[in-house]
Amino acid sequence: MDTPGRGTGSPHECLEAINLHHLAFSAEQLRDLRELIVLAVLEAPDMTALYTLVTGIKNDREIGLIPGSFGLVGLAAQGCNPEPQCFQIEAVPKLWHPRYLEIIIDQCVTDVYDSLVRYALNCGIDVYNLTTTDYFAFILDILVKDIKKMIFRMAWFGDEAATNEPFGELTPGVNPGYFNVFDGFFVQLALAVTANPARRTAIHHNTGNYQHQTAYYGPHEAYDDVNNVIDDAPPELQAQPDQILLVTRSVHQKILRHLQALGVAYNISLMTGGLTSSVWDGIPMYSLPLWDEMIRAYFNDTLAGRYDNPNRVLYTTKSNLNIGMACTSLFENVNVFYDQTTRLNRIEAVDAFDVKLLNDNLFQIGI
Repeated sequence: MDTPGRGTGSPHECLEAINLHHLAFSAEQLRDLRELIVLAVLEAPDMTALYTLVTGIKNDREIGLIPGSFGLVGLAAQGCNPEPQCFQIEAVPKLWHPRYLEIIIDQCVTDVYDSLVRYALNCGIDVYNLTTTDYFAFILDILVKDIKKMIFRMAWFGDEAATNEPFGELTPGVNPGYFNVFDGFFVQLALAVTANPARRTAIHHNTGNYQHQTAYYGPHEAYDDVNNVIDDAPPELQAQPDQILLVTRSVHQKILRHLQALGVAYNISLMTGGLTSSVWDGIPMYSLPLWDEMIRAYFNDTLAGRYDNPNRVLYTTKSNLNIGMACTSLFENVNVFYDQTTRLNRIEAVDAFDVKLLNDNLFQIGI
């Protein structure tokens, strides 16, 4: 059967969003998209679990931070006509710098006609309109999850100076454009550590090659690393009511194995999106396997045979990790529309956000 119009398809290098041409499209093969098996993937955790969300950041906006103490006060009392004592708190400015990100997917019926998508097409003139088909619903179901992972990726691994190896940390072949929109938390944490090196606890198994970073990183070392991060933290942090520990899965699994070997009970809860939570030293601890996945995929120095700090521990507060957004949500609306003139079907999402580590001294990072 002829493809409608025999046109050239979408006017871009990318054609079908889901390539089904490797499947045998014959009389006894798949007939329905619902018969496809979608492989399991990691999902991004709920933003409200880890961050403080700030809405209405539609333009660059200044944040004024005031220290909560004058420092030393109280001198010996004077006699008559006493001299006043000079006290001054210096405000520290930070700046919200929201940046827009977009996702655009164009599809034409000629891109997908010679696949099982044909069975999902509309009839008559509506054959060109894919937006009301199961095919587009299938795409959207996957895309919504990827948008949440994109927010997570930018929040943590965004880096305006992102560059591929050997001049930067990105895996060769990874497009820096997926990272260089704004600086995420890890870049901001690194800048804070440069200003105050005491805020870093060294994890020695982040050095060396793959084997040293993974296979040789034992349960006892991970146990010590988490405890050292807590012990090295500033006392102000340990007094906060919203303390959190964020760790890579590599760290979490090793300390779990250490406790199992000691016969110590360890309670774990699974939260929305597969986020694993527990309590360590009375502090809520969250395992973030997406950190592991993204480090291994996008920060893999294949030439040197090493990952960029694959074992990470961050001790801070939820109120210190801020995500600022233009409206009251992020990428909540994904537009889907069909253009009768070009016969193109488009999926489009656009939104603006930024992230801010508010207090550069209210954290301890093991890296």
